Amino acid sequence: MFTVVRFCVQTFKRLPEGLAPLDAREFTGEAEARAVARAARRRVAGVALYSVRGEPVQRLWERPRLIERHGEILELEP
Repeated sequence: MFTVVRFCVQTFKRLPEGLAPLDAREFTGEAEARAVARAARRRVAGVALYSVRGEPVQRLWERPRLIERHGEILELEP
């Protein structure tokens, strides 16, 4: 099969009970994902930009790799 890299932007908001993830957005290009992450950091408690490499047809994905963070984020689980 073929391997691809996806770039994901995950935003987080602060609630009385703690930090909560909002919807994640997926991009095929890193530059676009970086631009979205930087724009989002002004509206939310935190933003994480990470990449994931894998084979989408077989749904086999490696562990996400954090590229950039702004503010408060929840750490990626192992």
